[in-house]
Amino acid sequence: MNKSMIRYLLSKLLLIEAVLLLVPVSVATYYQESSQVFTALFTTIGILILLGSLGILRKPKNQRIYTKEGVLIVALCWILWSFFGALPFVFSGQIPSVIDAFFEISSGFTTTGATILTDVSVLSRSLLFWRSFTHLIGGMGVLVFALAIMDNAKNSHLEVMKAEVPGPVFGKVVSKLKNTAQILYLLYLGLFSLFVVIYYLAGMPLFDSFVIAMGTAGTGGFTVYNDGIAHYGSPLITYLVSIGVLVFGVNFNLYYYLMLRRVKAFFGDEELRTYVFIVLVSTGLITLNTLHLYQGVSQSFEMALFQVSNIITTTGFGYGDITNWPLFSQFILLFLMGIGGSA
Repeated sequence: MNKSMIRYLLSKLLLIEAVLLLVPVSVATYYQESSQVFTALFTTIGILILLGSLGILRKPKNQRIYTKEGVLIVALCWILWSFFGALPFVFSGQIPSVIDAFFEISSGFTTTGATILTDVSVLSRSLLFWRSFTHLIGGMGVLVFALAIMDNAKNSHLEVMKAEVPGPVFGKVVSKLKNTAQILYLLYLGLFSLFVVIYYLAGMPLFDSFVIAMGTAGTGGFTVYNDGIAHYGSPLITYLVSIGVLVFGVNFNLYYYLMLRRVKAFFGDEELRTYVFIVLVSTGLITLNTLHLYQGVSQSFEMALFQVSNIITTTGFGYGDITNWPLFSQFILLFLMGIGGSA
């Protein structure tokens, strides 16, 4: 096992996380937050820079990475990024427990969306932003992000990408792995930026637009308020979020085909057609099954599409209570959860 290369790459990744933490620092500066928040953020950044710098002092002679190194790097990266990413919450006292903070931020990076918080208002704006920012980073995979910006001239990080990307098959859209990661992330960030603008134009405050768009892009589901998307009370926003998570649930290699104007390859993809079919059929069945609970077909369809899109993409944005839905509709959602979780 190439231990020195594992150490070297992990150290680089710690330095990348230090840079990423400058984003919540800028948010804290804009909102003029307390010195405690700044101390928590800069202390974490300092620790990451120290450890990362020590780890890259000696560059490995052998830079080859094989399957076992790739798997170990991915596993350790998720753990280290989650641990150090949780420290600002602990140092600021907003989530005093290290275990709770680790759970919260690992849920963010993995885009799981589970939370230990019963009231998100305990978080400052900067840490609320950082919490959702981890969705944006983790949505495409933290290692895909890292490979997009790290030096990879020898194309030696293929095994890392294979270990990171879910699914039975990994394919490069172009010959160089780094270029593949860059193209995928540019598409990802482009769509994210588009939805920030769309949400803002639909009536969300700008801060909320960023947070919800990050949850949409990462299909994670962290929100600004305890009542989730229901807080906005807007059918337009509900539909936009539903469409957004479905858009980000599609394989991004297909969007690359659209860039190349290979429209037939996009719409001819069997996975995409099955995905759309399941969403449409499930939404239709739940709409009919829950008509008696809502004021007309439009509201029933709105709630059905929202729940179906969030469940099948495992996003988890909250809206209302579905415990009063008929068992048939709940069973469909349970079925979709299984499909989305294994996708």
